[in-house]
Amino acid sequence: MGRKKYIILIVVIVIFFLIMIILFGKDSLKKSGERLTIIVGNNTVWSYRDKKWSNKGSNYDELNWKKYHVYYDNEEKGDYYLWHDDKWYAFDSNKNAVPFHGELLAYESNRDISIASFSTEEIEDDSTVSQMLEKNNIPNTNQFSSKYQVPFDIDGDGEDEIFYVISNVFALDFRPDTIFSIVYMVKDNKIYSIYEDVTANDSFNGCKPILRSFLDIDQDNQYELILSCGYYSNSRRSDMLYRFTDDREFKILISNQ
Repeated sequence: MGRKKYIILIVVIVIFFLIMIILFGKDSLKKSGERLTIIVGNNTVWSYRDKKWSNKGSNYDELNWKKYHVYYDNEEKGDYYLWHDDKWYAFDSNKNAVPFHGELLAYESNRDISIASFSTEEIEDDSTVSQMLEKNNIPNTNQFSSKYQVPFDIDGDGEDEIFYVISNVFALDFRPDTIFSIVYMVKDNKIYSIYEDVTANDSFNGCKPILRSFLDIDQDNQYELILSCGYYSNSRRSDMLYRFTDDREFKILISNQ
């Protein structure tokens, strides 16, 4: 009788754990098997394996001559083989070179990824720009080297959020005492900071931000974004992958720095 009770107990425990896996562990198990490689520009490669992000660095031998889904300037081009020699080159299935121009974004994965197109616009309302300058103790100014907005629905609620990029870095016709690069989002009249860099001007220091891409990497209808930051020296550039979290803040998932 004791042995029978023991067997029943084991069966109940096994059934319990199977139910827990079905109810709560399905997504976790699915994510643990996800494979994703993202190429941004000429020198940034990110890898997602075992629910962890990593930089592939300059390990191009294991990346060359693989087929990737290729975009240039967020325009879909199709599936091509890529090969790296200071920059990426695209080839068709017969290894014929295919010339493309623009900013490269490519991925290889065992799941679908959505990459969205977007457009930049002149900033219509300067009120939040003034707020962000004041927050960073910057005198209100009309001197910018970059100043634009991007409407985009990042969280899938059917309403466009507005993304702002403002900077006076690398100005050619004026020399400010303080240089700044600020990127933020406005949703429901609330400002959400993405990137802020404010420093004294010291001969071409700082970096100039560019809102590069919006992409849904996990099929949840909520988009991540790639922000790049260019320095005066062309030898380096920061690329950062952000997510707008459930806590309503932007978090860097991975960068190339």
